[in-house]
Order: sequence, then structure tokens, then C-alpha cells
Amino acid sequence: MNVKHHSADTPTRSGDGPDLFVVTAATSDTGSAVVRALLDGGSPVVAVGRDGDRLRTYARLGARTQVSPLDDAKGLTAALGDATGAFVMMAPGLIPDSEDFPAYQHAVTVAQAEAVEAAHRHGSLRRVVTLSGWAANYPGARGPVRALKRFEDAVDATGVPAVHLRAGSFMENLRADIASVRATGGTGGLVPPDLPLPMIATADIGRVAAEFLRGERPFVPGPVQVVGPAFRTLGEATRLIGAAVGADDARYVPRAPEAVRAALIDEGFSDHMADGTVAMTLDVAEGRIRVLGTDRTITTSTTLEEFVAAATA
Repeated sequence: MNVKHHSADTPTRSGDGPDLFVVTAATSDTGSAVVRALLDGGSPVVAVGRDGDRLRTYARLGARTQVSPLDDAKGLTAALGDATGAFVMMAPGLIPDSEDFPAYQHAVTVAQAEAVEAAHRHGSLRRVVTLSGWAANYPGARGPVRALKRFEDAVDATGVPAVHLRAGSFMENLRADIASVRATGGTGGLVPPDLPLPMIATADIGRVAAEFLRGERPFVPGPVQVVGPAFRTLGEATRLIGAAVGADDARYVPRAPEAVRAALIDEGFSDHMADGTVAMTLDVAEGRIRVLGTDRTITTSTTLEEFVAAATA
């Protein structure tokens, strides 16, 4: 497949009109960050999500909005319309009670790829940024992240130049640990407390995505790893959280797979989703999911200390 490489000085215009960017899953943490970064830069945005009430926030900020589930190709095609650039992603990352999560992810992948291809045929869509993840580095990835590489491949097959942001471990995942430390004085899980993780704030991913869409970064299609300023451990994170919420003796306790699975079932996860979540986490814990050594890596600025301070304020 031949695709044109767009550099930072290549305009992405539809006719003589201004650039227009569409963001799917706009009410997710990362989608919201992309919308806000684009609006802050003065770019016209169409924010797409399944909940019209939640989209009103972006309408008040100046975005156009459109209600569409991510597995609705017709709705997404209408949303993309005359867009010159699009941010697309797989969301939600989990549906706890799902009995067939791969089927849902397949439907989302097909619908978004069809919409991207249709917008490209229409002649307006010039570039796409996807939210992928560091799990896409591992061909044998299991559970909820198994579909990330397939999502990348489906977007590439449309012929639209695409940058895939293989982001590290979201700092937002620590919200559950913050709640646990506040409630019980500690937290824990399958990942060893001393394993360095490429933690990153979703606000930083949003800014990077907006920069690629606007052409402020050289747009060379393919995967780009996106990580925070330093690899940090869950042990460190727990100590920071404890200090922030007044639980100075907070500790992160390793847990066995069977215990984690049972806890997920108690929280309302289906057997299918509990098994997949445990498998995914073990791939991280045992080093199969990891950041690769590559020069296509972007390091962002938000520190773990800054995130914890904001999240516990």
C-alpha cells in the first residue's frame, strides 16, 4: 500500500476551507484531552460520543457535537463529513459484564475503519491519529488489549496516512488505587511494586495527538511510542498517594492471580472479562508488554507527582 507522507509544513486543507478535526470517544479521558487541546489551539472540532448530555460540555467550549456509538459506521461516517483530520480510538477499554468483548471490539474496529475510508473517498480526510497502546508492541497480547494492533491495521488498510500513538500505562489508572488507599490505607495487584512502568497522563497524550493532527509534528505514518518523563513503580505511586491523602504508611501489596480474579468477579465482572483482565495484567507484570527501544518515542512532561497532587486535591 502506498501512502503519502505528510510533513509538518504540508497543509491539510479541504478546498479553501479551514481544517476540521473529528474526535471519536470524545467523552473518554483521552478523547476529552484531544478535544480540549485542539480547541485551545483554535481548531474547529467535532466531538463525537454516545451520550449527548456529556457532549454538552464541549458544545459550551465551542465544539460541534454529534451523538454516535463507536460501532455505528453510518453515524461515524456522518460525523467525519468534511473533516481533514480525525482522532479515533477503541473505547471503552473495558465492559466489565461483557460476555464477548472481542466481538464488540471487532464491531468498533470495522465501523471506524469504514467511516475513515468513506471520508477519505469523499476527498477531505488527509490524516488520522489513533490511540493505540504499548500492548500493541507484543504480538501475543491478551484480554482487552488484544485488539489494539488489529485496530491499527484496519485503519492502515483504509489508505489514509495514520500515526498510531502507542501510549504507556495511563496515570488515570491510579484512580482506583487512590480510592483504595483512602478507604483502607493500602492497595495492591498483580504488577510487582518495584516494576518500572511508562506512566503517562492522558492530558499529555491529547496534546501530542493535537500536534500531529495540526501538523506541528512531522507526520510520518506508523506507530509512535508515547511515555511520561520517567518510568515509575506502583510502590512509588502508592507512597505518593499515601502522603497526599494522609496515609503515610500506605503500601502496595502483591496479589495472586486467583485473588485478583475473585475480586473482579465480586465487583461485577463476567468470568470472560475477569479472565481477560488478569491475562492482560500478567503480560505487563511478567514483562511481555513493554516499551520497545526505538527512536520513534515521544517523552511528555507531566510527572507522577503532579498527577497525584491534582488527582487527590
